[in-house]
Amino acid sequence: MASTENFLRVLDKAHTGPICTAKDWNLKVLPEKVSQKLRAYRLEGTCDTENPINTDDELADTFFKAGFELALESGLLCTDTERIIEITEAEIKKALEEAPKEVVFGKGPDATLMKTRIPEDKHPALFGAPMGNLISEDVYIPLHQGIAQVHEVDIFGGSTIPTIFGRRVLAGTPYETLVGRYQAQLTREALWRAGRPGMASRAVATSPTAYGQLGGFGTAGGFDPEVDIASILTPSELMTNYEILHKVANAVICGARTRIQSASIIGGYLGSPEAAPLAQIACSILILTLFRADIIGGTLIDARYGGDCGRHGMWAESIHGQALSRNTDLLARHTVNQTAGPCTEMILYESAVGLLNLSTSGLSFYQGPRSGGGKHADHLTPLECKFCGEILKKSAGMTRKQANDIAKVLIPKYEGDLREPPKGKRFQDCYDIDKLEPSKEWLGIYHKVTQEVADLGVPLDYPAKLTSKNDR
Repeated sequence: MASTENFLRVLDKAHTGPICTAKDWNLKVLPEKVSQKLRAYRLEGTCDTENPINTDDELADTFFKAGFELALESGLLCTDTERIIEITEAEIKKALEEAPKEVVFGKGPDATLMKTRIPEDKHPALFGAPMGNLISEDVYIPLHQGIAQVHEVDIFGGSTIPTIFGRRVLAGTPYETLVGRYQAQLTREALWRAGRPGMASRAVATSPTAYGQLGGFGTAGGFDPEVDIASILTPSELMTNYEILHKVANAVICGARTRIQSASIIGGYLGSPEAAPLAQIACSILILTLFRADIIGGTLIDARYGGDCGRHGMWAESIHGQALSRNTDLLARHTVNQTAGPCTEMILYESAVGLLNLSTSGLSFYQGPRSGGGKHADHLTPLECKFCGEILKKSAGMTRKQANDIAKVLIPKYEGDLREPPKGKRFQDCYDIDKLEPSKEWLGIYHKVTQEVADLGVPLDYPAKLTSKNDR
């Protein structure tokens, strides 16, 4: 948890550090530093597309060493001040030593314990659902009630609401400030209906700028800092800005736990599938040191298709996850960025590979799914959330080799469709909204793929029974 004193030092550095423009940072400074590290540690060309889930401990550890040095030598660019926020080795080591190894989120019977994990850990990771998908105002409550009733879900993730009482929410306007508070109200209703009022929520999902967070987190009637988690997403690569710093300041004022996430792009400014996880490791270290985040988030996106479930994306995700879980006690999380939509086999195949990767690589938390790549309104249902949770929980204790062998079977089933994935169906079109039950078609697809994955060695209970927490 960040302190006022620590955060003020970060602000001071953001206004006094070395000058650098965003253009120079993206096109020259950072690419050169990353390339130097890849060469120095002989990491160029190490991406193994034939084995999309890494099983080489030495390689993961080497990436961590290179990422540690990159964080130390690069720092984080504040684009509003055009200054580099620099850190020292002593600051990094102190932050790593003081990072929480376990944290309780939520309250009462809905409280849940998040613990640090290592690769192939038998203790299951926590599951937060969903992941910021665009959901219409009129179905927000029933859809999220259905998700919260999935007993594998530990933390409520929330979705983005495009309107408030029918009015379009425009980023950076008072509409956004109001929708932060409105989302808290809708979330409480959904969790109450699901019988899980004490579940922690990631907040505020509808906050493209700082206004949504300022309007809805720690305000009267807003999200509760004693229960909920302030969600903050930094821009890539290795950058921050006033919007992010406002959100951190809000969390500091409220005394809130934070989940701070960054992203790296394969095919972006840094280019290669080796460069992206290296930058992501460095950014994770920087986020911890500068902002003292409780949960360190990360995601890697393949620019060719806007997801990470292909061979390059999965390999990069495994390197980042294993580098952190083997060399730190961070509560680290990943996002699996599925491209296909609900009511398709492909979204379940993508999810199986991504969740097996995350679980066996030692991550502590998964936030998702990002059904349909988050591109289509209302393309999210409780059923793919349940599938993700089942894979995540049941795969605890499996080896990376087992996960890699399964990935090699499943990836060929969908990799040819990653650039043009099936859109699938909206929640309204493959669910009975009143009964919160999936259509016969969607349930049949779920059972088919569940059986396939179980036959490959994931210890799923089959035939899986659809239950809510109230049924237990």
